[in-house]
Amino acid sequence: MMSLEQELAQLKARLGDFFGFDNFTVELLKCGASVRRYYLMKLGKTSYFPRSEVVVMNVPLDRVEILDDYLNISYYLRRHGIARPRVYEIHRNQGWIFVEHGEGECLDIFLKKNRKVPLQKLYRQVIDFLLYFQEKARYESHCPAFHRFFDREKYDFEFQFHVKEQLLKRYFKYEMTEREEKYFEEFAREISHFLDIKLNLFVHRDFQSSNIFCKPKESDYTFQIIDFQDARSGNPVYDLVSILWDSYVDIPENLREELVEYYYQRQSFVRENFSQDQYRKWIDYSVVQRKLHDAGAFVYTLYLTENANFIQYIKGALEMSLDKIQLYPQFGAIEEMWQKIISQTKE
Repeated sequence: MMSLEQELAQLKARLGDFFGFDNFTVELLKCGASVRRYYLMKLGKTSYFPRSEVVVMNVPLDRVEILDDYLNISYYLRRHGIARPRVYEIHRNQGWIFVEHGEGECLDIFLKKNRKVPLQKLYRQVIDFLLYFQEKARYESHCPAFHRFFDREKYDFEFQFHVKEQLLKRYFKYEMTEREEKYFEEFAREISHFLDIKLNLFVHRDFQSSNIFCKPKESDYTFQIIDFQDARSGNPVYDLVSILWDSYVDIPENLREELVEYYYQRQSFVRENFSQDQYRKWIDYSVVQRKLHDAGAFVYTLYLTENANFIQYIKGALEMSLDKIQLYPQFGAIEEMWQKIISQTKE
């Protein structure tokens, strides 16, 4: 495996050959739990692009469809007035897409630098941004997000691949007993069936602090979204759960509860189609599914890219999931299994 210095030098040489100039520097940006790599190009005075800082998203050539989805969804969001960084160019044969740098900083970084920011006000505005997003992002048949659903098949896959194969077997080296296997399948089936809903509602898929640019503006904030190429449709509360049960930012439980109610009172579709009890169950089951998936995705990233940065978030993701699992007596055997795994790991 090449060092970071070698990686950056190789990329700079490729970019220099491609553009025909070398008056720029390249640095690695924080990358999510995926095969995508993000770099910041800082250009000299003579700039090929409208701005002196440009983000390069690089994907393996066997996954070049990621660039197509990013471009298509970026144009879709622009048509609907949803803020995101502008796309400059795409070069599929190189695995590159060039995007303007987001305005401000990613929300998780912003909060680490500004620890005295009033969270209630900030997160209410984040929820308002999500509500605006859901109102404006209407169905279009040619948008890739509306050809992919958060349906039973998707949830089943994530339980089997991310939770069972990656998290349990690969990371914890845990082999379920026949009894545990039976309970796991029942647990996964119930959640997958309950959350199975084919709504033409745009779901960002990773609406979390690391994918939201935040910029203070007078007494308020403005936001932009990134990393939307995996968007799909369906679950109306998935993005809400993603931002409030975030692996990268600790949100106080009382504020989380307040924001769950705040969203419900302002999201007319959800309020008109789900009672308070139904809504709460949607929230709970979505937290269980999302955070178990996240934990498995962190493991998958470790083995796929040798990026161990996300392993530190596995415990927190499991705890958030377990907090909801224990509310449902029918999941008692699953809660017991996870508690056993965690205790054995600590030893």
